[in-house]
Amino acid sequence: MWLLDTEKIQLQWFSSPDDVSYAILSHVWTAYEQTFQETPRFRTSGTRGILHRARDRVLHPPSEKIRNACAKARHDGFRWLWADTCCIDKTNSAELSEAINSMYAWYQGAAMCYALLDDVPNLKEEDPRSPASSFRRSRWHKRGWTLQELIAPHSVIFLSRDWEVIGSKRTLADLIEEVTGIDRRVLMHKRKVEDISVACRMSWAARRETKRIEDQAYCLMGIFGVYMPTIYGEGRHAFIRLQEEIIRKSPDQSIFAWGCILDDYHSGAFVTSAKEHDYAPQSNVETLLASSPADFSGCTDIIPVSQRSLCDRLGVGETSPEYTKSSLGIRTTFPLISITRTSFVHAALALLACEDKQRRIIALYLRSHPRSTMSNQFRVGGYIAQGGRRNPYYRATRLSVFEHSDLAVTAKIRQPSGKYARILVQPELKEVHIHSHDGTSSVGTPRSAILSSSSPRSSMVFFEPPCTIVLSPRSVQRLRDLGYLLPEIPSKGFRLNAPGDYRTVSFLAYESFTVHIGVCPLDLSSSTQKAQLWATVRFDSELGTILDDYVAKAGSSKPIGAPEREPDVIPEESMLVQSWKDGRCTFGSKGRQVRLAFSYPCADGLELDKKVSEVYELDIRFEGFYRHQGRIALERKGTISTEVTARSGGKQVAQRTFTT
Repeated sequence: MWLLDTEKIQLQWFSSPDDVSYAILSHVWTAYEQTFQETPRFRTSGTRGILHRARDRVLHPPSEKIRNACAKARHDGFRWLWADTCCIDKTNSAELSEAINSMYAWYQGAAMCYALLDDVPNLKEEDPRSPASSFRRSRWHKRGWTLQELIAPHSVIFLSRDWEVIGSKRTLADLIEEVTGIDRRVLMHKRKVEDISVACRMSWAARRETKRIEDQAYCLMGIFGVYMPTIYGEGRHAFIRLQEEIIRKSPDQSIFAWGCILDDYHSGAFVTSAKEHDYAPQSNVETLLASSPADFSGCTDIIPVSQRSLCDRLGVGETSPEYTKSSLGIRTTFPLISITRTSFVHAALALLACEDKQRRIIALYLRSHPRSTMSNQFRVGGYIAQGGRRNPYYRATRLSVFEHSDLAVTAKIRQPSGKYARILVQPELKEVHIHSHDGTSSVGTPRSAILSSSSPRSSMVFFEPPCTIVLSPRSVQRLRDLGYLLPEIPSKGFRLNAPGDYRTVSFLAYESFTVHIGVCPLDLSSSTQKAQLWATVRFDSELGTILDDYVAKAGSSKPIGAPEREPDVIPEESMLVQSWKDGRCTFGSKGRQVRLAFSYPCADGLELDKKVSEVYELDIRFEGFYRHQGRIALERKGTISTEVTARSGGKQVAQRTFTT
C-alpha cells in the first residue's frame, strides 16, 4: 500500500496498512488529477537522495488538491495520507486490481476520512440542511465509488470547496440518510452492513454513476464482501459476475427481487395471449440477474427471511437452494405455484425467501421459454391485465402469506377434455432452469441518465372493443398524393362496440384495395379478454366494379365506415391485431403491399370524444411498384379525374382514366 508523507509529499510503500495510522481522501475526480507517475517516491537521506527529491519537486510539483489534503491531514496530526489518484499505479493491472479489491478495507482501516465536496460552499455561505442546499445536490452523493467511502470509515469529515469543515458523518447522519437513503445506524456502524438485504444495499447505488461501466460492479465489491478480478472492457458482464459471486456466498434471495413488482397478486391477471415478439422490448429484464444497480431502485423495503421460515409458512419441506450455471441459464430449486397452463404458455410463481415490511412474500412471475422443449425452462416476468387497455410488465408480485392456511392462489389449468378450469393450487418444490442474463454486453461510458426497470418502460396494448378507429391524417395525405380516390371519411372515426361489428374502407386507383376491420369473439380460455379487433386488406382486381360501388355509395347517404350486414371476410387468427408485432402487419406481395399500423393512444391534435370509447389510430401505407415507378395525376375541375400510368422497363404498359 502506497502512502503519502504529508510533510514531504512523497510516496512510501507499506506492506500492511495495519502497521501505520493514516488519513484517507474521498473526492470526485476532475479533469486533471495528479497521478502515481507524477508523485515523488521515498529517497534515501544521502546526498543522492536529496538531489533526487529536489529534482522531483521541480519536475513534478504537487497538485493543489494533494497539497491541501496533505496540509489538512498534517494539521490534524496525521503523517500519512492515502489518495486514489496518486497512490495507485494504474499502469500496473495487477496492482490496480489488488487496490480495487482492498479499497473498502483501506477506507475502513483509516483513522480519518476527509470527504472533499468541491461544489459546496462553507457554512458561512450556506446551511447544508436547507431544502435546496448545495450539500444535498453535491456530485459527491451521486458517484458510485463514494458509496463505500461513506459507509466504510468510522470517522468522516466533510470539507467545503475551500477546505473548511462542514460537519462530520456523526453530526450530519440524519441529513445524509435523507439524501442517500442509507440507514443512519449503518452510517454510524451501529448496524452491520451485512444485516441489510442485498436488494436494499443495491438500491443505495441505484442512482449513482461511474465513469466506466465496469465500475458499477467494482465499486460495490467491498459492500458485499466479495472479491473478483477486474477486467476493464467486459462491460455490463462485470455486474453479472458480481451477482454470481454474491449468490455463491450468500443465501439472501432478495437479489432476485428487482424491477417492477406488482403490489398485490390478486389485483391483476397474467396475460396468456402475449406472443414472443411482445416480450422483445423486455429482453433485458426477463432475466434472473439484473443488468445494473439501477434495476434495484425500488427495493429499499425488501427484507430477507430464512429458508426454514419460508418453508414453514408455505407448508413445504425445507430446502437449501444451490445455483448452478448452465447453457440454459441458472438451475436451482424454488417453491413453485402454477397459475396458468394453456397450449401456448405455462406461467408460475416462484416464491422467494424475502418479504416487504408488511411481511408479504415476494414471488417471481415465471413463464415458459417459447422455444424450449423442456417443461422447466423459464423466463422471468409477464404482462399483467389490470382492467385497462395498457397492461404493464411485471417481474414479480407480493403475496400475503403469514401461515400455510393463508395461501389461496387459484390457477387456470387446461383439463384433458380440452376445457379450462380454475382450481386451488399449493406450492411444490421444483427444479427450474431460469434465463440468467441478457447475452449482449454494453461496453463504454454509461449514460448520465440512469434508466431503471423499476418503472414500467413498456406495456402490452389490448386491441379490443368498445373502441373508435380513426384514420391518421398522414395516411389520408399520402394516399391522395399517390392518386387514390378517397370517399368521405368521418373525422371522428367509426365505432366498434361488440363482437360481430364490421366496417370496410375502400381506396380506389389502378391498384385498389379495401381495408376490412371488425370485432370477433375469443374462446372462453382467455381470462383477460373476451373479444379482439381484427383487420385485413383485400386487393380489388376489377376496378370498374369497385368504382361503380364507390359511385353508388357516394350517391347514397351511407358514409364510409357504416356497418356492413354480412362480412365479406371471415376473420382468422393471423388477422388479430393483438398478434401483430408492434400493432403492424403488411398484406400483399412484393410490388403490391399495404401496411396497416394501429397505435394507442392516438396522436395528439385529433379532436375526439375519448369519453365515448377508447381510440385507436390506424395508419395505412401503400408500398409497391406503382408508388415508385407509376405516374399518377389528379385534376379537379368539377369532376374527379384520375389518370394512372404504369411503366415497366421504360415502356408504358397500361393507361386508364377514371372519372367520378
